[in-house]
Amino acid sequence: MSVATAEAAETLLGLLDARRSTRRLAAGTFSERFFADLRAAAALTPSAFNSQPWRVVALRERNGAFWDLVEGTIGAWLAGDRRERYLARAAGMRGGGMTILVFEDLARAAPRDGVLPADARDQAAQGLGMLQLALWLVITAHGLATSLQHWHAFLEEAALAFAGLPPEGFRLVALMPVGTPVEAAPERAEGPGQLSVE
Repeated sequence: MSVATAEAAETLLGLLDARRSTRRLAAGTFSERFFADLRAAAALTPSAFNSQPWRVVALRERNGAFWDLVEGTIGAWLAGDRRERYLARAAGMRGGGMTILVFEDLARAAPRDGVLPADARDQAAQGLGMLQLALWLVITAHGLATSLQHWHAFLEEAALAFAGLPPEGFRLVALMPVGTPVEAAPERAEGPGQLSVE
């Protein structure tokens, strides 16, 4: 292993260790280099057949309008304690000043080269998972924070309309609010991390 490769591996592990789910955000500073790195991450993330079955939308100028929509949708779809919890969570995340929407491009995720539909869905899901991690590591590398919110059950229709994407061609995978962390990063809970060398 070369010195450069060893240093890159150490950097990657450091970013993985620094990554946290942060739901209370203040306004972040978003440089042109940051956006360039996000674009590079979206372009370099591997996927089956290099299909890259995603569309990533980074909301900056329209971030406030998006979170107004989110809060209105929460109010319309949820009730009681659950609604209050989600509204409180939204209030903590909208302050970051930017939100990344990750959509699955269904045409790019379609089966190809004889792959069964179920296998194509698995392949698309694997690529989308790697994309979300790649974006998260770029965000962490720039000293910013985020979390993954899987609110598609009640937000998908509104998010697609906001992004101008047809519902027959795309589905909402996740939203990632981005900003400066307000709360201290929690201690990492050790997971099983099972890997056997045999």
